[in-house]
Formats: sequence, C-alpha cells, structure tokens
Amino acid sequence: MNKLEETLVILMEECSEVSIEASKLMRWSLDGHTDKLQRELGDLLCMYNLVHEFLDLDQELTKKYSGEKLEKLKKYSKIVN
Repeated sequence: MNKLEETLVILMEECSEVSIEASKLMRWSLDGHTDKLQRELGDLLCMYNLVHEFLDLDQELTKKYSGEKLEKLKKYSKIVN
C-alpha cells in the first residue's frame, strides 16, 4: 500500500468513527460524547488536509462545494437559517 492509498483508507476510517460518535449522541445523550465527537472531527480534519495535500486538490473549489451544500441545506433542511 502506498502513502496515498493508506491516507485514503485512514480517511475512510475517520469518516466511520465520526459517524459512530454522531450515532451515540443520538442514541444516548450529549454527556461525555461531545468530546469524543470533537476528537473524531479533529482526526477527520487532519485527514482532510492530508488528502488535499497528497492529491493537490484545490482548497477554493472544495470551499465552493461546501458553500453549495450549505445553500442546499438552507433550501431543504431546517438546520440552517
């Protein structure tokens, strides 16, 4: 496995771990789980940055796509005003 492949596998693992912690917040309570979620989000952010670096991805394009997602959430969801 080369560095890029390992980075992508770890990215996938971190996405799963964020998903698990979000599920625990829904199933149980916020007590004690927000810290775990925050830690996993930090791990995911680290991998996000490494993937951008390894693949030489355009940060501005990613921000554009993020903005587009936010606009969709504003239209189709109640979580964003």
